[in-house]
Amino acid sequence: MFITHSTQRAFTLIEMMVAMAILAVGMGAIIKASAENAANASYLKDREVARWIATDKLTELQLLPVWNSESSRKGEVEMFNTTWFWHARIKKVQDPDLRRVDVEVRRDKDADAYLYSITGFMGNPALIQR
Repeated sequence: MFITHSTQRAFTLIEMMVAMAILAVGMGAIIKASAENAANASYLKDREVARWIATDKLTELQLLPVWNSESSRKGEVEMFNTTWFWHARIKKVQDPDLRRVDVEVRRDKDADAYLYSITGFMGNPALIQR
């Protein structure tokens, strides 16, 4: 009588556990990268909307027919179903016919950090030919 030994070889339990551990680490890295990518995309969208608002407010201030001395203005804007808060500071510069305007936009009214800031200058409306 002949006894034959099977030449087939199966994975051991240890090999299966090592393979599962490698797979789990890889999937964890993929999930973490995806979450960071989503958060970054959301931040970039918010920053772009804040840029639009800051640019709009700077343009509005530059087009005012009234000459402002140093002042500060605040307001809020509704855009993309979100309320955004802006703060503009108008400051004198060396040239008496110019004012520096700094506009900052925040998502939260009391936030210390702003999402976007822009600086521009406004001229004396009395000197502008209309």
